Amino acid sequence: MSVSSRRATAVALVVAALAGLPTANALGSSLAAPALLVGDSGSGACGSTPIDVAYDVDYDVDLGGYGVSAARLSGLDERCQGYLLTVSLNGPGGATLAEMTTEVVATQMRVAVPAATPVSAEQLTGVSVVLRQGEA
Repeated sequence: MSVSSRRATAVALVVAALAGLPTANALGSSLAAPALLVGDSGSGACGSTPIDVAYDVDYDVDLGGYGVSAARLSGLDERCQGYLLTVSLNGPGGATLAEMTTEVVATQMRVAVPAATPVSAEQLTGVSVVLRQGEA
């Protein structure tokens, strides 16, 4: 099996796992996504550790209900500092509800959802996290 075939299979498995992501309850408690593994676990490069994703959920007057105010990531590999981190919050049918990009500066990070793109907790069905080299 080629490297690109293995990567495509890995991405498909992550997408399938995230499809079952629960939605927030009316109490506004945070949601937890399954751990994500970025890259090859045998690799010495950035992204060889699982990344855990949780959410800050708060009442949003504009939405008239609970909204996701931030994604909290933990388990970022310290070798990823300086990489660009893109977090996409996805809704029904895989539609992107919000996308945030920032530079990795720590092994645990809070990435705020922009006020201009509120995300209803009821609509959140998945998340994707992408690390890439580059400048913020």
